[in-house]
Amino acid sequence: MQQAQPIVFAHHLLAHAQSMLRDVQRLVDWDARTALSPLGAAAMAGSAIARQPEHSAKEMGYTGPCENSIDAVASRDHVAEFLFVAGMLGVNISRLSEEFCLWSSRQFRWVVLDDAYATGSSIMPQKKNPDIAELARGKAGRLIGNLTGLMSTLKSLPLSYNRDLSEDKHSVLDSVDTLLLVLPAMAGMVATMNVQVEELRRQAPMGFTLATEVADWLATRGVPFKEAHEITGALVQACEKHEIELWEASPAMLAEVDARLTPEVRDCLTLEAAIAARSGWGGTAPERVREQIGRLKSALVAQQQWAASYQGFRI
Repeated sequence: MQQAQPIVFAHHLLAHAQSMLRDVQRLVDWDARTALSPLGAAAMAGSAIARQPEHSAKEMGYTGPCENSIDAVASRDHVAEFLFVAGMLGVNISRLSEEFCLWSSRQFRWVVLDDAYATGSSIMPQKKNPDIAELARGKAGRLIGNLTGLMSTLKSLPLSYNRDLSEDKHSVLDSVDTLLLVLPAMAGMVATMNVQVEELRRQAPMGFTLATEVADWLATRGVPFKEAHEITGALVQACEKHEIELWEASPAMLAEVDARLTPEVRDCLTLEAAIAARSGWGGTAPERVREQIGRLKSALVAQQQWAASYQGFRI
């Protein structure tokens, strides 16, 4: 919750997008890994009648039959894995929801939520509550609980089938229903929010967020970073004492802190310079962010194509 370093707001949003992109990738991986048919396993020993389960598996769209008849009957790790993916997605949604609760507060004022995705307080008329974000954050506990419940059911079950396994349907159906409720609401809230650009820009340099630029500037000129860190800390203290910002430090004050702090250091003490300096792969420099957006869009197109062509099993 402390001011750290200035970044592009899109870079922050992309961090959430990357985590959810992996959630979709997990679903794709899960689908490919678990596309095995249990038909032909019978009660546990295999069927004495249906001796070629590979044919029925192919007809229904599976990649093949399960390798072992006992495992086909007894295992529910494919269910547990799905519930993990659903739970992980719920956690990632919850993290994004927490950000929106903070960003839309009067203390932050980073975004304004559309009235359709917020409500007023039951007693305080001045409040605008981020209801969708709070409800989505709460639903994560339900998704985690479904995974935990099934894992507890599976623990120590002997082979092969046990009636306990009937519990898996409740967990899966509830998780699917929960995500079908949460995902459209969150998508609508994000799509309709209004980003307060000028307020973000005003707050970005507050709290000496450009201090790291001083340390980096010294380090690129041969000062060991540990020493550069200490010099920067001393400069921050001096600025706090005089109630000024880093870029307002006079040449005399810089020299008083350390002779190696020449006036040229002030050239790097702007938001634009700080952001542009982070130009490595995955950094917050605008050109890197634009590239990341392009790669993300390409990945989303591939996932949309997968979803559009998905047939699941056929009957």
